[in-house]
Amino acid sequence: MKISIAMATYDGAQYLQEQLQSFVGQTRQPDELIITDDCSTDQTEAIVREFAKTAPFIVEFHRNETNLGYCGNFNAALMKTTGDLVFLSDQDDVWFPEKIEHMIDVAGRNPQALVVMNDAALTDGELNEVGLTKVGQIRSAGFTLESFVMGCCCCVRRELLDFCMPIPEGIKAHDNWIVAFADALNGKVVDGRVLQYYRRHESNESQFIANRTTRVTRHHAFFHSVKNLFEGDVRQREKNQISQQRLMIEGIRRVQAAAPDNYQSGLQHMLETAEARANNLRLRAALREKWLLPRVAATLGLLLRGEYRNTSGLKAVLRDLVG
Repeated sequence: MKISIAMATYDGAQYLQEQLQSFVGQTRQPDELIITDDCSTDQTEAIVREFAKTAPFIVEFHRNETNLGYCGNFNAALMKTTGDLVFLSDQDDVWFPEKIEHMIDVAGRNPQALVVMNDAALTDGELNEVGLTKVGQIRSAGFTLESFVMGCCCCVRRELLDFCMPIPEGIKAHDNWIVAFADALNGKVVDGRVLQYYRRHESNESQFIANRTTRVTRHHAFFHSVKNLFEGDVRQREKNQISQQRLMIEGIRRVQAAAPDNYQSGLQHMLETAEARANNLRLRAALREKWLLPRVAATLGLLLRGEYRNTSGLKAVLRDLVG
């Protein structure tokens, strides 16, 4: 079985060396490491090229001609991999020595799994453990494991990549795209073993509350999400949500055309769910433009029809009532 690692870098010189060395320290080393760099201006390229001289596996470094952004950069890396199992890697984490070997074993015991995920220990910027893990934080916040989509914990089977790639331009996150298909096709397996450090620092892309280095409770998660409902340019954020959902629908249709027959039923259900969500988002955006009394009546109408079933529930109702 051929093992690939897809890594996307951007000005990662501060932490990159530690992560590269953790690949060398694996009990089962990868067969290839594919790195795409998004026009870094620091020493990232020099670090990788020096590492490649002595690495005991193939190391490819590709510098993007233009800045592709976080998702586009990972898309470029994934498209260049050739492994049967492909591990996604951030530039600032550190893997435990048994990560690859253990994940291969989990994938072997779960042949239906399209994505296998491991837990990660949260640390500060200096890699000091804080006594929390990502899965632990998700559960403590009251979320389901559907919320666990962290790419750096993913091992992806080639079969999924063959029909879900490339990621459509405009999609915000590569891991959301990939894991969404695994979830929809009952192909995500989460293994509880902690197999890496997840470094939290001021440059991290993700601001998901479960990534905090202090324990999160259900109350924290609730008030955080309510606060986010009214912060910043709310209407622009809602337009972006509708746009993302439209891209998702178009993407699912494209994937349907490429996927094997045994996945068609699951993909059709995924498409119908995405279309229903898009319609719900449009209805709610329209009612929030109404005056107070018509808005309250319309919100209650949606509530009675069960339109809030697949939303954040009380928080969504509150958002629509406020307008």
